[in-house]
Amino acid sequence: MANTREHRYTVSLTWNGNLGTGTSGYRDYSRNYEIVSNGKPAIQGSADPAFRGDRSRWNPEELLVASLSACHKLWYLHLAAEAGIIVTAYTDRAEGARDCPGLC
Repeated sequence: MANTREHRYTVSLTWNGNLGTGTSGYRDYSRNYEIVSNGKPAIQGSADPAFRGDRSRWNPEELLVASLSACHKLWYLHLAAEAGIIVTAYTDRAEGARDCPGLC
């Protein structure tokens, strides 16, 4: 039987976009939130600007693309190390797209 271990990842997301009336209307609240994990700097997030978000903050779509890019890089470096290939630098420019059916 294979030796397996469970890996847990815990984050806390706090919405801090109540502008006084909560979600009383689509334009009445901010999309801002904060992601924290024990001992790490907070990530300031919001929605994509097309969905009334703050463009100076990370949006979920960017975080997803960044996560996939980082995972790909780490796997690539692992495979290179296992194969005896020496990698001394790595840059990736990842892109993602999403359809916006009637919401934007």
